[in-house]
Amino acid sequence: MAAVAATLLGAVAAPALAEADRKAAVAIDIRAQPLADALAQLGRQTSIQLFFAPALVAGRQAPAVRGSMPPEEALAVLLQGSGIRYQRSGSHGFVLQPAAQAGAAADAVAPPAAAAGPVDPGTMLAPVEVTASRTSSDLVRPTRQVTVIERAELEELKTGSDSLATVLAKVIPGMADSSHTITDYGQTLRGRGMLVLLDGVPLNTNRDSARNLANIDPALVERVEVLRGSSAIYGGGATGGIVSITTRPAGGPPQADTTLSLGSPLTRLRADGLSANLQQHFSGSEGIVDYAFDVGARRTGSSYDARGRRLAPEPSQGDLFQSDNYNIGGKLGLRLAPEQRVQIAVSHFNADQDTRFAPDPGVARLAPGSVPARAIGGLQLAEQNQIRNTLVNLEYEHRDLFGSTLSTQFYYRDYFSRFTPFDARSVSTRGGNVDQTMQNSQVFGSRLTVKTPLGSDKRTRVVWGMDFEQERSDMPIDIFDAKAYDASGGRVFNKTGTLTYMPPITTRSLGGFAQLQHKFDEQWSAEGGLRYQYARASFNDFVPLSQSRLANPATVGGSAVDYSAVLGNIGVAYKPAKGHEFYAAFSQGFSLPDIGLQVRNARAGFDIGPSDLQPVKTNNYELGWRGAFGNTLASLAVFYTTSELGDVQSFNNGLILTRTAERIVGVEAAADYLSDDERWGAGGTATWMQGRETPQGGSSQQMSGYRIPPLKLTAYLQYRPLPQWSNRLQATFFASHDYRLNGVDSFGRREVGSYTTVDLISRYQIGRKDTVTVGIQNLFNRDYYPLYSQLMRNSNNTSHLPSAGITLTASYQHRW
Repeated sequence: MAAVAATLLGAVAAPALAEADRKAAVAIDIRAQPLADALAQLGRQTSIQLFFAPALVAGRQAPAVRGSMPPEEALAVLLQGSGIRYQRSGSHGFVLQPAAQAGAAADAVAPPAAAAGPVDPGTMLAPVEVTASRTSSDLVRPTRQVTVIERAELEELKTGSDSLATVLAKVIPGMADSSHTITDYGQTLRGRGMLVLLDGVPLNTNRDSARNLANIDPALVERVEVLRGSSAIYGGGATGGIVSITTRPAGGPPQADTTLSLGSPLTRLRADGLSANLQQHFSGSEGIVDYAFDVGARRTGSSYDARGRRLAPEPSQGDLFQSDNYNIGGKLGLRLAPEQRVQIAVSHFNADQDTRFAPDPGVARLAPGSVPARAIGGLQLAEQNQIRNTLVNLEYEHRDLFGSTLSTQFYYRDYFSRFTPFDARSVSTRGGNVDQTMQNSQVFGSRLTVKTPLGSDKRTRVVWGMDFEQERSDMPIDIFDAKAYDASGGRVFNKTGTLTYMPPITTRSLGGFAQLQHKFDEQWSAEGGLRYQYARASFNDFVPLSQSRLANPATVGGSAVDYSAVLGNIGVAYKPAKGHEFYAAFSQGFSLPDIGLQVRNARAGFDIGPSDLQPVKTNNYELGWRGAFGNTLASLAVFYTTSELGDVQSFNNGLILTRTAERIVGVEAAADYLSDDERWGAGGTATWMQGRETPQGGSSQQMSGYRIPPLKLTAYLQYRPLPQWSNRLQATFFASHDYRLNGVDSFGRREVGSYTTVDLISRYQIGRKDTVTVGIQNLFNRDYYPLYSQLMRNSNNTSHLPSAGITLTASYQHRW
């Protein structure tokens, strides 16, 4: 998933293509935009290599290009009427030149010419994100459904949503609705978990805190690629798919942009409801050095529902109402040669809540679902919800190492998260306290990816590599004075000490994989591979919370557990006619058992040694189609996933994996239309799925609402009255569903009602340097409860949170 930017003398770099591959048609979807950005997208979508001077493309616009065609044909369309022609540069791509300089008419686009000379690394600059893709290929057709959101589109979409998680829920088929809070708990992909990658670094931890999509400011995102279906190509966690986020790249012509955003609820205009975000970006190249720097600050205000009532704090997983966030980061890349590049990236993100409002515990005494959660003032809590995420990422790529492309990555992550206090006096395993949980995680990892062509015709390729990761996570817990808490009605939290909730658990995993790809002809291609995964988790002696109040507490002895698995995948793609392709695939994903979830609740005598644990495998069977009918692009997928093991549970003071067989079947469909003059556009998606689980010795039953969302339909209408002015009206519908078993409410099992939201987004380009975007969320001020709130994570009304009412967001960007 190489993210690419236009550069001083180069824009797009990728592995070399054979002659046959240049002529092979690929799916192209490029919107009308500045030519430099369009060329960057062409490189990402086709893996061709382009070299050009920034002055050559500056100020030029490119038309929209959509459909199935050879990369060279798409390049010709982008350059048509631009006064720019191209010449081949050996087998590595194309060099763009002024048409007059090449001895052609000023508006000509030349056919393939003789190969140009070698590229001088001191002058031909090609900044590229070197994170290698293991899931895309310029040789074989993809055997999965993929949705890509580029930065220009994301800039629009985020003004119509409250978070990146909500943006994805509104446009990605198969993805459940967001919680509309800080957590992505319950936001599944095809009914299962999703692996979130940030520049190739996994944000998931083995002790999952369910805040993965909240770890980055959307202003820093260059591209989001969502791959649906089980996968083990990047390791564990992608049982439902992969969300790969790429941040803004280093390099290109020296540029800077400043973005200011303001937001406010319209149902109650108050100063404390105002949100503001200021972001500054610099990037460019000097000689063979590429650089980028980002810094930003955000203030998130209070939120109000459709009736003007203040939204209460979410007491289970937390929120970031009335919080101060900041981010700072930079990238430094060095082009060692045309085929080699090294880059280091460092970033820090911090979100810290500071509110005086608390959830009213009194609503918990009323019938669940009968009243909304209520906010009460007077909160006295020194340390509130927080996310702190620091990343260091070192990458190196060699595009021609004895004929192979080699990519390596070394990363370090320091992650901290603090949750909302919880009255746990009725939970014996938590020691009967009013407490507040935190999580510390330090992760070190590395990846090696090698792409080796086989045979003289280069129709066969082996993609192989290894991964290593070590995670150390622990969960301390702050204890508060229960009498002060009760006397204040849940407002006052006087800290009395700190205990160990989950001891430091170290998880080391090592994996190796090999993927064989083969292109039979212009119609048929196939791929298949295996992955071996080994993991070991260990912890030292600790005193569990269940013993913390005893005079002579028992100690749980330290121990370790090992597990391993072999996983496979195979897929075939068939292209019967231009613009249409079918695929069939089988793939396995896995997740490592979250032993910390149970170790933290250990009792005296607990021993993990005899536990029989292993990675939880998921099998994904899928049939799909992608095609184009004129100006309409469409896709359809039918999937069926199975797994035989469930969550980790305590049993006889050890751990077991519950034998709960799961079966999920679903259908996804999407369509997009763009008129010839690019003034009108429309589209939508549909997702339906059903999940059944069968506990060992029990009967089959439907899965809970936190796993299987109800029917989802999305639609949008886009209108561009002027070339510089675009408008988008989008709607999202979730159907009603009864998740109860035998009419009985339980965790994640309630009857939920349907809801529809409508957003309006308008974007206006002022000259070449200024852009104004206005978004109105919940345009008709619908009073509704999202799925997460209807299911009530806390199992009572304190987590029965209405959605925000009509909200206005406006942003202004200036490019220097």
